[in-house]
Amino acid sequence: MEMPTRRRNGAGRLQQRCMRAVLCTPFAARLLSPVDFSGVSSFSLPHGLSRVSAPPALARGEHPAGHHCGSLFSPRLRPSPAVAAVAGAEVPKDGSSSGTTASAASLNLAKNLAGSGILSLPAGVAAFSSSPAALGPALLMLLVAAVLSTYSFYLIGEVCEDTESSSWSGAWEKSVKKGKWVPQLVVILQCFGGAVVYAMVIGDLFSSLLQGLGFLPAIFSARSTVIAAISAVVLYPLCCLRSFGPLAKFSLLGTVGTSYVVMFVTKRFFDGSYAAGGAFYQPLVASAAVKSSMGLVNPQMLVLISILSTAFLVHFNAPQFYSELRPARFQLGEKEKGEKLQRFIRMSMAGFGIASLQYALVMAFGFLTFGQASTGNVLLNYSGADSLAVAARAAIGFSCLFGYPMQFAGFRDGILEVFGKKDLPKVAHRLVTAGLLACAAGAACVFRDLGQFQALEGALLASFLIFAAPPIMALQPSSRKRSRLARMGLRSLIVLGTVVGCIGGAVSFGWL
Repeated sequence: MEMPTRRRNGAGRLQQRCMRAVLCTPFAARLLSPVDFSGVSSFSLPHGLSRVSAPPALARGEHPAGHHCGSLFSPRLRPSPAVAAVAGAEVPKDGSSSGTTASAASLNLAKNLAGSGILSLPAGVAAFSSSPAALGPALLMLLVAAVLSTYSFYLIGEVCEDTESSSWSGAWEKSVKKGKWVPQLVVILQCFGGAVVYAMVIGDLFSSLLQGLGFLPAIFSARSTVIAAISAVVLYPLCCLRSFGPLAKFSLLGTVGTSYVVMFVTKRFFDGSYAAGGAFYQPLVASAAVKSSMGLVNPQMLVLISILSTAFLVHFNAPQFYSELRPARFQLGEKEKGEKLQRFIRMSMAGFGIASLQYALVMAFGFLTFGQASTGNVLLNYSGADSLAVAARAAIGFSCLFGYPMQFAGFRDGILEVFGKKDLPKVAHRLVTAGLLACAAGAACVFRDLGQFQALEGALLASFLIFAAPPIMALQPSSRKRSRLARMGLRSLIVLGTVVGCIGGAVSFGWL
């Protein structure tokens, strides 16, 4: 692939437009208005901690021993969509909450979507082609994934209205009426996958930062060593916390980091720093980027589809977003129901649209900068001597450190609930935490390619949550009546999810 060597005419103006688009993000909006977490209570961090489950006790503002969590669930940071999402905690149905506006909910949804999936998108394009022309089908796939994800997200809101549910598990149980183990299993797998992704990002970025110091022996800056050391020294004490209140102050760090990464990747493409003759030009990377490619259409495209599925995975939170949208109560009149669903679809379109813009910018400019040399974590492609790249790695790395405990809590408490163990004594709590943390850290050491792991996660888990579960619930008798054509469309979506999951998993494993 021929890499750009100088700016084309009009590039400056295009860069300004892109920067303005980047600034139209949840982070920019938060800078221009008082910070308000009333619409979402999770940390907006890589892998979208917002998309993560928390144990029921946390959703009620308590730690496993029954004590309150302090400032984390204060009135300005209360347990709404994200923390209660997978826990199954019901939002009050008596109208005690006035609810959030559609515009605020849209920004919170986009904030939820911003996650580490964005770092793997350039590698998703590189997986099936090295030609710049591959961006055409790649952007088309991103658009289709965004549209289908928005639609399935809306479907969950419809089901919640029809069944008067305010949690994903509640909507599943009231509509499908069987397979109660499904939400519990998905919670465990989703949280375990998120914990592994966090550990992988931490290992990649902090290993890179330590190697940049130049004076440490290689063994101390090795990726596996960094993961093991940080897990033991930093993550273990944080995961043993009974209250996550002290971590609330870091809740915006992930949003800041993601927005900065978007601006950084865009800037480095336009200033030509990594093109021939640029300050950080790397001949070896450039030579890797000119590999011959297969045709633009090939099975490896499913790698990108699977990564996109993971990037858009926020559907566990749909019930809470719908429940808290004004008016935040059930038993509405038919007219009010219709108006609320209309606001919900507009909110969904805006939130997914903002996130899609961020994804498109990083995917396009990251791939155009490095071509087929793009790694599973695009930040690793940038030079250690690039101070802006170092800042990006540090921002994402620290956001992962402080977001990991909430992610891990959902995994640990999900496992404990399977065995009927809710409240553990102090020693047992620490032993279980150590054992499960070792499992997540070990998996992060084994899987070295972030893009490949997220593609696998997208194929096996996100394809079910996005393409299969919502239409399965919507087709049940407890949901609204639908036309024959609509029901055929929903069944087609289930088939699509099954195909994407099976074939995408085979491609991710290297079987195709």
